[in-house]
Amino acid sequence: MTEADRDPYLIGSLRKGLEVIDCFAQRESWSLTELTGHLGLNKATVFRILHTLQESGYLAKDEDTGRYRLGMRFYSLGTTAVRHEQLKWQALPPLMDLAESTGETVYVGILYEGDAVCVQIVDGTELVRMHSFVGKRSPAHASALGKVLLAHMPDAEVDAYAATYGLKRLTDNTITDPARFREELRRIREQGYALDAEEMAPGLRCIGAPITDHTGRPFATISLSAPADRMAPERIVALVPQIKAAAFDISRMLGSPGLHRRTPGSAA
Repeated sequence: MTEADRDPYLIGSLRKGLEVIDCFAQRESWSLTELTGHLGLNKATVFRILHTLQESGYLAKDEDTGRYRLGMRFYSLGTTAVRHEQLKWQALPPLMDLAESTGETVYVGILYEGDAVCVQIVDGTELVRMHSFVGKRSPAHASALGKVLLAHMPDAEVDAYAATYGLKRLTDNTITDPARFREELRRIREQGYALDAEEMAPGLRCIGAPITDHTGRPFATISLSAPADRMAPERIVALVPQIKAAAFDISRMLGSPGLHRRTPGSAA
């Protein structure tokens, strides 16, 4: 009985492709003949796998020697994985400090397939507080997490987002008009933070600020959420500098260049 017979959900061809990829952890480069002998697979099968991986950017072939090595696609994926894992753990101390000082629940999120996705969370200490979980996805256009990142995208990408995912109304406060939404994003870029004024859910307000990577590009958001009755305008003004300071600290730990911390008490 073959492995595919034992597990009907196993994709045999994909499994063989992964076996080929695993070989590059043992040796920097391989020829077709070497891989065929090492894996005990049919030469035509290995060639098709190598050709597919090469055409997809996962492998690169030296035309002079005929040897294959890992392509730039793998380096890109590896960099992304390391960056997000680094973000998850380096964000934790500033998040803990912010949750303790404000009593509110705080998050870090990234943008993925049109949604804001929570990758780290620290619960607040207030008896009544907002609850979430790592992996929770929310429509980006209605959340502080998502709006911060959309605000730093080129206009063409924002238009593509709106065309692909839409600006669905979730509450009476959700911004659904494209022109008004673009104006909202412009304002977020200028002031350096975003507000979710009960746009995601009635009774919930959030503040978000950008986290920048080693290139200085915003790629994640730190956000604080609380019941609307604890987020009066004067408290929002007081919280914004604290959230920006936490975003600065995380960005600095990630090696972001050219950061200038706002002076305490400044919401600009």
